Amino acid sequence: MSYHIMGLISAALFLLTWLGLYSQIRAMSHYQHLCSDANNSLSLNQFGSSYFAFFSIFLFGISVEPFNHYLVWTRCGALILTLIIIYKIWSQRRTKLTASVTVLAGMSLLAGFVSMYFRPFPALAQFGTNSLMLVVTVILFQGTLHQWVLLRQRQKVGSLSFTLFKNILIKDVSTLMFGLTMPISQSWPLLILNGTSVVMRGGVLIQMLILKRREERGALESS
Repeated sequence: MSYHIMGLISAALFLLTWLGLYSQIRAMSHYQHLCSDANNSLSLNQFGSSYFAFFSIFLFGISVEPFNHYLVWTRCGALILTLIIIYKIWSQRRTKLTASVTVLAGMSLLAGFVSMYFRPFPALAQFGTNSLMLVVTVILFQGTLHQWVLLRQRQKVGSLSFTLFKNILIKDVSTLMFGLTMPISQSWPLLILNGTSVVMRGGVLIQMLILKRREERGALESS
């Protein structure tokens, strides 16, 4: 019973992540018309690593028995929205790197849908999924660190969405609580991944708040 209660709560709170990602898409479109370099504050590294963090949990939910609807369908929506953000970054920068990340992200999502027809995965595949989540944890760590460094270098928040990072933090905490209702032997990769996300994205949010207050203080002094 606690599994389904926490699953429903986690899924409901994850909708905040959808709203945060949607707010990021809107912010990118809005600021692009106001300032041509506003979207340069967005780290492709950070959003790419976030995408594959979502994907690893998406694949984790597919591979376990029973099929974890709470994890799979919430992450499916996040994958689609993050893919739109990555595509918009590519459409502005038009580099080989942004094109490669966009294609890889799209192909991985398609592969995830195909994998549903072959589940539940055998033990070897399950081990591979856990290994993937650990690898993605490292990727997420360095990607979010890159976003923090980029903010420090530019000293501008630009079109980076406060709503996105606040909502993702709420999601990560709820997912940690949901993971604690599962056997630790099964959920430990989920706990490590989301714990890392809480620490790193919390650091980015703090940096964004510092820069915002600095910008507001500068605007007041100039007026």
